[in-house]
Amino acid sequence: MTVPERWKDGLESDTPPAPYATDGTDFRGAVRYHYRDALKKFLKFFPVFLLLWVQIFVFRIDYLLPVAIVGMVGTLWTLFLLAGRLSQTRKCSKVFRTYPLEFRTPVEKIGMESTHTLFLRFGDQGGTPFTLRAKHALGRGRWPVGITDGVWFAGDEPFGGAIIVPGSGELLFLQPRDWVARNEDRANAGPERTEKAGRAGIKRPARR
Repeated sequence: MTVPERWKDGLESDTPPAPYATDGTDFRGAVRYHYRDALKKFLKFFPVFLLLWVQIFVFRIDYLLPVAIVGMVGTLWTLFLLAGRLSQTRKCSKVFRTYPLEFRTPVEKIGMESTHTLFLRFGDQGGTPFTLRAKHALGRGRWPVGITDGVWFAGDEPFGGAIIVPGSGELLFLQPRDWVARNEDRANAGPERTEKAGRAGIKRPARR
C-alpha cells in the first residue's frame, strides 16, 4: 500500500544523533552500531516471548495455552525481524566494502510505501534520473531527518548501493525501483562494473 502523497514529506524518524562519525569516514562504526541495535531490539522481547511459549511444556496447564500461542507467535516474529535487520545491515556493509563513499546532494523524496519502503532520487543526476527503492537497515519506515540535504552514497546506480545519512547515521540499502527498466543501463555497464556489482551483492535484484 502506498502512503498518501501528503504524508511523504512529514513522516520523519526521531532518531537521535549517531554515536559515531557520519561524515563518510567511518562506515564500519555505522555497521557495527546497526548490528548491535538489531541484537538489542531482539533481546528486549525474545526472552519474554520464549518464556511465555515454553511454560506450557513445563506446567502442562490447559488454560495457559492461549498465552503459549502468543509466546510462540512472538518468538517467531522476533526471530523474523532479527533476520531481516541483520540481512539488510549485511547488504549495506558489503556495498561499503566494495565502493568508495561519495557525498550526493540534494536528495529528492519521491514517495513511500507502508511496507517500510522509501523511494528517492539524487538531484545531481543529468538526463533521466534513477528512482531508487530504499530499505532501512533496521526496518524503519520513516524518512531519516535531513536526508534531503544530502547523503553518503556507495554503489553504482543502475545496480544499486547503500547510503549513510549524516547526523542520524542511518543506513539504507538501495536498488532501482524498476529493475527491468534499467536492464539496458546494466548491459552497457561493461564487465568491470558488472563484476564489481557482483562483489557488492547488487548485481541482481534483492528480495523485497
